[in-house]
Amino acid sequence: MRSLKALLLTTALTLTAPPMTLAAPGAAARLDSGIRGHVLYGPTCPVQRVGQTCTRPYQATIAVRGRGGRLVSKVRSSSAGYFSVRLPPGRYMLLPEAGRPYPRSFPQSVTVRSHRYATVTISYDSGIR
Repeated sequence: MRSLKALLLTTALTLTAPPMTLAAPGAAARLDSGIRGHVLYGPTCPVQRVGQTCTRPYQATIAVRGRGGRLVSKVRSSSAGYFSVRLPPGRYMLLPEAGRPYPRSFPQSVTVRSHRYATVTISYDSGIR
């Protein structure tokens, strides 16, 4: 009786589980291309002196859009400003989320080539003048 209950429970869970993705096994593991980037925020000081850096890493969310403006991914940079997203080869538009009115950034077009990571720097304007 106990094994019959286990069989019925297993069958019920299998039939009610959401469908699995039909991608080839290991397809994501084989994807060896994409975009790596660094996000910077600045200026951070009203007057820049010699030897002083007036930019800092910035944690931001970036939408990645593909052909026809379709949202492919959203990625968030780390507190050190770095991000990485695996993507198949193609042309993409990076759309950094902005504040109102600052900080702000601008869309950036990126081409990803087979077996390579494109490198980008996304700059946010702090509005300090």
